[in-house]
Amino acid sequence: MSYTSFSINSANTDKDSYSEYDNIVVSVEIENTGGLNGVEVIQVYASDVKSSVMRPLKELKAFRKVKLKPGEKRLVELTIPVRDLAFYDEELNDWNIETGDFKLMIGVSSRDIKEVLEITVE
Repeated sequence: MSYTSFSINSANTDKDSYSEYDNIVVSVEIENTGGLNGVEVIQVYASDVKSSVMRPLKELKAFRKVKLKPGEKRLVELTIPVRDLAFYDEELNDWNIETGDFKLMIGVSSRDIKEVLEITVE
């Protein structure tokens, strides 16, 4: 719990399409809009839009704790290896990265998503 307020804006990725060995770089601007020093945790969740198996709706893939003074803004970058989007495939007995569309949800908790981005894994 923080005794100040924050805004999260301008979320984007470094590109729209990724291969298996790429890293996804998510950048987001956070601002302390309150009157006190504060700490917030930026979180990135992923969701496979059309998975061949049942998967959670949101999987935490990256997070970063940010300390800000009143009125301070900061651009935060979080890196997610595309291989972290894989799931263990029991039929293959190996990790499987499915191609297709993924949603990246940026927020301060799984229940407080501020922005949603879409990427493609080729």
